[in-house]
Amino acid sequence: MRKTLIFAIVTFLLLTGCATEAPPLPTSTPTSIPPTTTSTQTATFTSTYTPTVTVTASITPTATDTPTVTLTPTETDTPTPIDTPTPSITPTEEPATITADGNVNCRYGPDPVYLYAWLLSDGDTAQLDGRNYAGTWLWVLPHDTDWHCWVAASFVTASVDIMTVPTVYPPIYINPSVPAISGVKASRSGSSVTISWNPAPPSVDLGYLIEARICSGTYLMDVVYSTTNTSYTLNDKTGCSGDSYGQVRVFNKLGYGPPYKIAWP
Repeated sequence: MRKTLIFAIVTFLLLTGCATEAPPLPTSTPTSIPPTTTSTQTATFTSTYTPTVTVTASITPTATDTPTVTLTPTETDTPTPIDTPTPSITPTEEPATITADGNVNCRYGPDPVYLYAWLLSDGDTAQLDGRNYAGTWLWVLPHDTDWHCWVAASFVTASVDIMTVPTVYPPIYINPSVPAISGVKASRSGSSVTISWNPAPPSVDLGYLIEARICSGTYLMDVVYSTTNTSYTLNDKTGCSGDSYGQVRVFNKLGYGPPYKIAWP
């Protein structure tokens, strides 16, 4: 009887405890959770999936055109090197030459007033490298020398049209043993320009060379003079578009000395 009473009490207490804790369950379960979870998943999935399809479709046409542009120029350019050897024929062209028609003096400059520098015998050849403006004198390299000199065009036969040869103005070869000129002065009286200088030390074939560009009225012209005096007068008019100028130097049997530029009046 006592055991039955105890069991009944325990059973009552247990039922009473369960009944006390049961009511809070509805309060701790929020009714708003399921709607929030459902709407969040639906919006995220829909917006992420849609742009993926659009990007994939726009890339496809670009990849299709790329091979066409790359292959076409490669095949077109391949035959080009086949024609490259053709220009190699051009270097076979031989240099211009002259042949002496008799014995011809080759001089330091393009005028008979310049000293004799070399002799071309009848039939001798020389390489033709230049001419004066008028084509009356030719700048050549004789076959048996290593320096140039000038020959009169009327005494030689050229292998080319003389006027196709370039115009050149090379300096005169200077011999260090020939002294420099000194005391050079110039004065003007109307169209006359007088140049004077100090005498050089005595030597064999002593003389003085004057090279000038003077105005002859409407145009400039190059002139060259040789003298054994210590002065010389040039006729230099006014009215040319360019400036006149000149230089003078000593010469003797050894050749020419350095030039001295004249202060033109």
